[in-house]
Amino acid sequence: MLGSEKRENPQFFEEIGAISGACIILDVDGTLRPDGDKDISKVVLHKIEELKRNNEVHILSNKGSNKRKPWRSALGNLEIKSKNTIVIGDKFLTDGLFAKNIGSDFMMVRRKISGREPLFVKITYLIDNIAYKLWMAIKKY
Repeated sequence: MLGSEKRENPQFFEEIGAISGACIILDVDGTLRPDGDKDISKVVLHKIEELKRNNEVHILSNKGSNKRKPWRSALGNLEIKSKNTIVIGDKFLTDGLFAKNIGSDFMMVRRKISGREPLFVKITYLIDNIAYKLWMAIKKY
């Protein structure tokens, strides 16, 4: 299923509620930090630690990957113990489709933006936002 997207206005990662007994796969850029930034805030790090207490947590990034489907090699290195898997990310077209491809739920969070993103990244965000809104509109029918 593509999506446990329950809201049209998702919240930031650090604002999500408690999750327990799941394998959580976290995207980095846009989810845990703005695209291109190197540091993750203390609030976000605290939320990751909170999730690790009751879940199996993996952090993945497709940034800098030249592979056509980088998630395949990333999954090969993961030892997922839980059958309840949740991908948490900010991009419907990458994180959401990744979740669908692995048979996972997808929790979309609000994108972290620094304002310093290159034009290409901004265009990618625009396309992703349009695709997400179309998907949500189609799901209503």
